[in-house]
Amino acid sequence: MKEYEVVVIGGGPAGYQAALELGKAGVKTLLIERSKERVGGTCLNVGCIPTKNYLHSASFVSKIPYFEQNGISLDFKGLDLEQLKAKTTALITEIRTGVLWMLEQSHVELLYGDASFMDVRTVSVDGEIISFKKCIIATGSKTRELPELPLDSKFIISSSDVFELSALPKSIAIIGTGPIGCEFTTFFSSLGVKVTLIGRSPRLLLSEDENVSKALLRAFKKSNISVITSTTISKVKLFEDGVELFFNESQESITCELVLSATGRIPNTQGLNLKKANIRLDEKGFIEISPWFVTSQENIYALGDSINTPAFAHTAYAEAKVLAKNIINNESNTNTHVTPSTIFTNPQIASCGLREKDAKEQGLDYEVKKAYFKVNAKAKILGDDAGFIKTIVSNKNGVIVGATIIGVEATEIIHELTLAVEKKLTITELREIIHAHPTVSEIITYL
Repeated sequence: MKEYEVVVIGGGPAGYQAALELGKAGVKTLLIERSKERVGGTCLNVGCIPTKNYLHSASFVSKIPYFEQNGISLDFKGLDLEQLKAKTTALITEIRTGVLWMLEQSHVELLYGDASFMDVRTVSVDGEIISFKKCIIATGSKTRELPELPLDSKFIISSSDVFELSALPKSIAIIGTGPIGCEFTTFFSSLGVKVTLIGRSPRLLLSEDENVSKALLRAFKKSNISVITSTTISKVKLFEDGVELFFNESQESITCELVLSATGRIPNTQGLNLKKANIRLDEKGFIEISPWFVTSQENIYALGDSINTPAFAHTAYAEAKVLAKNIINNESNTNTHVTPSTIFTNPQIASCGLREKDAKEQGLDYEVKKAYFKVNAKAKILGDDAGFIKTIVSNKNGVIVGATIIGVEATEIIHELTLAVEKKLTITELREIIHAHPTVSEIITYL
């Protein structure tokens, strides 16, 4: 039986980052993942990286009319999806190779197979028994499947299945008005696919402020995207060449070539045999932890999408660094950093700190400082001057407590505002920072 100081289960951002930090510090660490091809987790293989690569390619297509206005003649004959898929696969392989190299350099051992707890000190990996002093669970999440929309990877697909498509459909219904559904709406619509976006929520991106949701809705409608909210799927009929979806127990329906179920993700903790280690889950299936990531067992920890914290890869990286430091130094720190939220729609959306609706709910005495991209020269040069930036400023001391951007490069310029919120800068201090001209981030000086 092999013995390790720390065993990490799951090779996604949370797992491999924790293993890297521990390995570099000289801790004897084993990282367990189901297969070499799954190292990098959902983010690398079927999430952040392929999604953003697909969206980046689609963004060029959506810019063609603007390029032509500037005298650039383009003879676009349509997207070769097979070529994009091959390029994306090569990108994933290149990044995974880098991750594996870093793990090797940090002296982290890898073991491929399915891990299952035997007790609070041992796991079995396809029959091999591994002993540990401490264990980190970082098994990520998996697609949420709706009973009324059983996935068949042919007519009804998940977000992961998108990257297996060899050709674009002529029409698609996307179920789910959260970030995943809205990002894929942007992708397919940019490439000329007729898109119907459907959700049970009363508006798009329910976690965002209402004026942000309305701005995205306007952009979607301008792109001829049909949006149906406050709706549930009651029945599905499959045909040889498509699908018919019925709504709200009525005869109202739409037909489309393909359905994408993008209704979120759930913790991937099944199969770990957590009961053997007496590890508790909450009512949503997340692993219960203390603020410093300790489970119901003091030597077992959990990170990333397996716990109820913001489901971003950058959150997982931050948590992994905090936990690794705790293990190395025998400390009990928690992740106190402000986490930016990013959505790669067109227009992009990014937030940090409190949203306006949060400030209202908390009864905070605040003021909204707002500026529109229409006054930003670089946004106009880029041909994308829609949207706005707003900050939530405390009337008590002028400190910025939150910010939201919807518009060009929002996912890049949010970091300056994240720093401002974390370091408790005032709106005056932020405005006085000199920004290069013309730049998109210069809009901050207009607040």
